[in-house]
Amino acid sequence: MASQLPQMPAGANPALQDYIVRSDLGGHSPQGNGQTLLSLVHITDAHVMDSASPARCEWVELLAHNPLWQPLLHMHRPYEALTHFALAAHIDALGANPLAPASGQPYDLALFTGDNIDNAQANELQVFLALVGGGQAQLSAYGGVHDVEGAQAWLATQPGGLWPYWCPQAAVPCAGKAMGLPVIDDFVERASAAVNSRGLGIAWTCVAGNHDVLRQGTALSNAALEAIATGARKSLARPPGFAPVDPLGTFLDAPDAFSQTSADAGTRALAPDAGRRIISPQEFVDAHAQAGALGYAQLPPGQCDTFVDTEHVRIILLDTNHPWGDYQGSVGKRQLAWLDDCLREVGRTPGRWAIIASHHGCASLVNQRGHDPERVHAQALTDVLQRHACVLAWLVGHRHIHRIDAHPPSPQARAGGGRGFWEIATASIIDWPSQARAIELLRHDDGSLELVCTPLDHRSPAGTLAALHHGLAQRFAGAQAQAMQGRAQDGQVRLVFPI
Repeated sequence: MASQLPQMPAGANPALQDYIVRSDLGGHSPQGNGQTLLSLVHITDAHVMDSASPARCEWVELLAHNPLWQPLLHMHRPYEALTHFALAAHIDALGANPLAPASGQPYDLALFTGDNIDNAQANELQVFLALVGGGQAQLSAYGGVHDVEGAQAWLATQPGGLWPYWCPQAAVPCAGKAMGLPVIDDFVERASAAVNSRGLGIAWTCVAGNHDVLRQGTALSNAALEAIATGARKSLARPPGFAPVDPLGTFLDAPDAFSQTSADAGTRALAPDAGRRIISPQEFVDAHAQAGALGYAQLPPGQCDTFVDTEHVRIILLDTNHPWGDYQGSVGKRQLAWLDDCLREVGRTPGRWAIIASHHGCASLVNQRGHDPERVHAQALTDVLQRHACVLAWLVGHRHIHRIDAHPPSPQARAGGGRGFWEIATASIIDWPSQARAIELLRHDDGSLELVCTPLDHRSPAGTLAALHHGLAQRFAGAQAQAMQGRAQDGQVRLVFPI
């Protein structure tokens, strides 16, 4: 079940004077040369998106001001047709410079912590895997809210009105341009063009996020929604008279109710596409195994948890999706028993370490839908991690922010030699600041360990769709941009451990 990676060579580390040293767990700034035990790049929440899918409900974003609807946000971003271009740009940047910034050593691994796709669709997964593996990928923006045809049909029924989204074509009066978003007459054509990816060119693996297996990252599907998703009509406005008192609960119980199927001004016709069907968790596992994601070959049916072994580190992939739906996560008691066994095995070998990876972190492991006694939450997971002195870090996504939190050892863990661990949340690719993160584990001559964390930009040139995505994402973030970027101590940092 585990996959082997080659050993990284030892090497001298360059000066890291521009990095903030965090000693929340104790320890000091390491001195002297060091050996690179592991170098990986953490990528999360790319949300490769079929922006024209009839299974999407962009109109929910128009109600963002209403607290009742906020649990369903975000269901639309002005730049969402460009997410796969942003991911492709990061992959190209890694291919052009596959060296970790602190050690200068080639990356061992690219680790994706979920929400690689947005609406759990087979065609989105196909595009994601093509970008990672190398090849041509394509998603059409025709039929979505940016397309002039649907906007003009709606405006014909609204004399003097504004299309409530951003339609980049100059001919369409829209709310987006009224707020200063640009005119780009060939936007839909360019966003619908094929992308040629060089592929990562390094080993990689992945854990599922809620958007990888749930509709809009929230709802289990049903037959009615599947018919809408693969059908020939897309809703662009709220269904007439639809005003649920509990929008989130209604979406969880009846997601098809958010789409209207009649041919009126709130909908538009488009070509049906069977590729918009939902994928199952098992299909997610099988597709990743076939595409070469480490750890997924020969998993027993129904199991999503796995691990990847390197010479010095075991990377444990934990599926935290809640089986009863909703976007927040949970873990199962059987999963924790399996995790405990994995960590116990690592701890038997001196000088071996463990890093945990999941989509949801502490703040997001709170899902109680279904009141299933077999599902538990953040404290139960951190209790297991604290019991094992080999655990160094827990890598997560989901919240679309850079955030690094220390988990000091409990008294019991400290008595057993535990040092505590770092919870490292990396910001998303889809939203500002659209960064990945390099994470390098270094062992120094004095016996100390540190994790060196470096945010990574794709730095695409002006005029490219990836650069346009980056600028629009910053604008959409608005006042939240700084919070999403994180504090200085959440970015370019050295996370040290006591000896």
